[in-house]
Amino acid sequence: MSRPGEGTDRDQAAGRGAESHGRTVLRHSLMTFGTRMGIVLVNIPTSILIARLLGTGGQGSYASAVAFPTMFAFIGLMGIDSAHTYLLSRRRYPLSQINGQSLLLALAFSAIIAPLYLIFLKHYDGASDPTLRTILTMGVFLIPILLAKYFAIALFLGLQRIRWFNAANLIQAAALLSFMCVNLLVLKGGVRGALLAYMASEVLVVAVGVAAAVRGSRRRHIDGESGDNTSSQAVVSMPSFGLLKKSLVYGLQGHIGNILTQFTYRFDMFLVLSMVGIEGQGLYSISVLMAEKLSHIPQSVQVVLFPKLSSMTVEEANELTPRVMRSSLLLTAVAGVILYFLSRPLLILFYSTEFAPALSAFRILIPGIITLSIAKILSSDFSGRDKRIYQTVATAIAFAVNVALCFIWIPMYGIEGAALASTAAYTLQSGIMVVLFRKLSGRSVFESLVVTSDDFALYGRTLRRLVKRGD
Repeated sequence: MSRPGEGTDRDQAAGRGAESHGRTVLRHSLMTFGTRMGIVLVNIPTSILIARLLGTGGQGSYASAVAFPTMFAFIGLMGIDSAHTYLLSRRRYPLSQINGQSLLLALAFSAIIAPLYLIFLKHYDGASDPTLRTILTMGVFLIPILLAKYFAIALFLGLQRIRWFNAANLIQAAALLSFMCVNLLVLKGGVRGALLAYMASEVLVVAVGVAAAVRGSRRRHIDGESGDNTSSQAVVSMPSFGLLKKSLVYGLQGHIGNILTQFTYRFDMFLVLSMVGIEGQGLYSISVLMAEKLSHIPQSVQVVLFPKLSSMTVEEANELTPRVMRSSLLLTAVAGVILYFLSRPLLILFYSTEFAPALSAFRILIPGIITLSIAKILSSDFSGRDKRIYQTVATAIAFAVNVALCFIWIPMYGIEGAALASTAAYTLQSGIMVVLFRKLSGRSVFESLVVTSDDFALYGRTLRRLVKRGD
């Protein structure tokens, strides 16, 4: 039994710790968001270049050639990348073993997933056009690159090397723009050139990951590894069976949910291509691309929050997550309102009147992206608590609803129907996850979603500290 006042003292300590952690998360999130905004500024001319030079049909082919291999690589990963982030944050296994397991699994998964992807293309009706099929087949070479990239990102986040993570993404965006300029403007490579440019840019992220693995192995001190001889520490070592078992158990627990999350985000693109055609796919991909700019806000928080929560106590997590979630929702909602009113001039300015029919779907997706910010934050919370099954349950329900609505609304409303189905699914998923979080943490819905005066005070203190550092 606890002594009188012990619970109160513990809660007060958790509250003070949550504010300290809150400042750290906010600072790192702002840094990540600033980097993402820089990436957006780089990606805008990249997407304009692709859309204007390739047209709606070429845009649809390129988007499909990137999205389909990405889906296969993500599914085949079995959530082990998230397990690596979790285990590194918890300092459960030597970094060299995790590096070794990343290398072996990237090779093994590539050998399995690539043939399955080619089999899928053989039977996929949406790829009946020979030119499109050729482009999609080229996408098979993207699979091993993406697997290596996912493991690299897991390394950045697990070591809480947020600057490395941001640097890798910024390098990828800048390289993609450069490669696109060469392949599309100079070499006139068309869709194939665009896809090759994308592959080359992702390879650079892997290269930064390798550099981080080497640097981290020389500096990390885990589970009895000698801190006196870190320079001789092996970068890669044979992983143990215990590491593989723990990675699989943790990864698979939430992987079904992650798969369904990706299906909820991307399955509508498969259906649009099949039901509306390549032109519709091109328009819808631009709607998704522009609406998802809003997701940079919660994603900036998400990548920082997951490893942070993984290293915290339950009491600290119960204090921190509501503070972060309501702040993320507020910022995303404000940005969403601004984007809605600027959507038409931005769409015409960036992509020309040829893509004007994408406007309605774009606007319909905005409320869905706003509500989805809640699910993104809570997915980090559930993962940090090793309660990923909560996310799986919510996402499974949302995915089922999304698929059902897509089959009903896409034939009726075209790409607007796909956008409506996605917005409904995103809102439902977030609602379910808020209810589950309330059950898990005891925090009310109001406390989780409505900002307080203390939040605004925290924003002010953090910004003042950042300004002082800038001076």
